[in-house]
Amino acid sequence: MNCLKRFRKIFAAFILLLLLSGCAQNGGLSSLSVVEGMGIDYDSSGVFVTVQSLNLAKEGSGVEALSGNITMDETAQSGGIAEAIESIAQKSSKSLFFGQNKVIVFGQAFAENCLTDSLDYILRSANSRADVLLCISSGTAKDILECEENDALVPAEAVYDLLEAGEAGGFGAYVTVNELLNMYADKTSDIYLPVLAAENGSAKAQGIAIYRDATLKTVLNSSETFGFLMLTNKLETGQLIFQSETFGQINAEILSAKTKMKVTVSGGQVLLSVKIKASVMLEEMENGFTTSISKADIAAIEQLASQRIAELCSVAFKICTENESDCIRVGEALAMYCPADYAYMSNDWHSYFKNCKLETNVSTSVKKINDNARGN
Repeated sequence: MNCLKRFRKIFAAFILLLLLSGCAQNGGLSSLSVVEGMGIDYDSSGVFVTVQSLNLAKEGSGVEALSGNITMDETAQSGGIAEAIESIAQKSSKSLFFGQNKVIVFGQAFAENCLTDSLDYILRSANSRADVLLCISSGTAKDILECEENDALVPAEAVYDLLEAGEAGGFGAYVTVNELLNMYADKTSDIYLPVLAAENGSAKAQGIAIYRDATLKTVLNSSETFGFLMLTNKLETGQLIFQSETFGQINAEILSAKTKMKVTVSGGQVLLSVKIKASVMLEEMENGFTTSISKADIAAIEQLASQRIAELCSVAFKICTENESDCIRVGEALAMYCPADYAYMSNDWHSYFKNCKLETNVSTSVKKINDNARGN
């Protein structure tokens, strides 16, 4: 992953150098503003759009031009997103080029009041791209785009990397424009989006916001987010913490995880059956041992890890059903396994989903034990 990120940055730097060196010969480039990120905020006076674009006019050349933040942020207010974007273009006297846009950040007020209204713009606008990542700011979208992100050249790219790592690591989500539109268009599914917060000049993951139709119902905390990602088969790695009477607190790293779900119906009751296979590496134990851990100890730890995973999944599932938010997409699975029941239930799906039951079968194996876990 780190090599890939470095390659992206080197490639971006190379392209930017070509752009900078070719400005004198290319009159068209000076009339474009290359968008890297966009934020959308809202208050009673209307919609505020912030566009983060490359500052191609930055003084210097070569390495000097690629030091520090090489972007600029511009904001405009209007009655709608398209109108605000047009105002930014007019103020800068440049056409906004969205072909390189990486993220769209929704401010909290916008996410609570206007998110579904923006889907028409995302669906129809020529500036929209299916692979752009979406997220919500716990404050304003502008706050996130203005984060310094450890002196990143392009803060929007650092936000992109955070969202990408968040889902794989069990502390966030990775949702593209295309995925959001698919969830919104599905008859029974509800949408969810990662939440970020601006803290001390950097963006931090804050969990996952879940919706019921157009209403933001709640934000899952870190433990609930972990369980949600495990349930939906999106977790690749992450930290699992659980307790043992013998070893005290145990910290383990998820090495791999695979979730399979099946939906059945009996007597009008929907049952979600989830089978999870996970492998972990023991990283640290509160009461470590300098001697080898026995096979019986390993078996006991594996059982405790399985119980903890099942607990986290259960908590996340309960929050979704209580809020009638099928962002887990149980209804979609029902259509596959029980099409006749789906045809009957889908017209009033949320009333069935809120009474849905979860059955988990978790199998965890310890693959590695590092020196810290042995107490060395």
